[in-house]
Amino acid sequence: MVDSKLRAVSKLQKIAEKQREQQGMLLEQLRHQAEHYQQQLELLGELHSGCAKRVVSGACSSVVLQNTAGARTMLAGALNHHRHEKAVLDAECEHSRKQLEVCHAKVKGLENVVERWQKKQQYEQARQEQKRIEEIINARYKKSRL
Repeated sequence: MVDSKLRAVSKLQKIAEKQREQQGMLLEQLRHQAEHYQQQLELLGELHSGCAKRVVSGACSSVVLQNTAGARTMLAGALNHHRHEKAVLDAECEHSRKQLEVCHAKVKGLENVVERWQKKQQYEQARQEQKRIEEIINARYKKSRL
């Protein structure tokens, strides 16, 4: 009975470990995407500030000013979009990290159960072995008294 329970919990532990590994890989992918978005945000910010410097420098024709203003508007939209996407990715990373912690706690709990049951099983086996030894000793003692 204990053996079957131990096998079942061991299987559950292996499944939980696989889920933890998958969750860890997902978290790494999300972190990588978040880093990529952060790099893009920095580059877009530099490009946007470069357009602003060009307008401030002054000696430009009206066509160049219009094109620069249009480019700045598009860059501002792209910046806002990337900030939003980065915020979503950060939230997904945090959620994934919390799920990974839950998976880790589940694995640890199952490990503790397996350890406890293995110790119980070892105790029971040692007790049965002790009982058998005592029975053998008692039988030999009774035999020697006769």
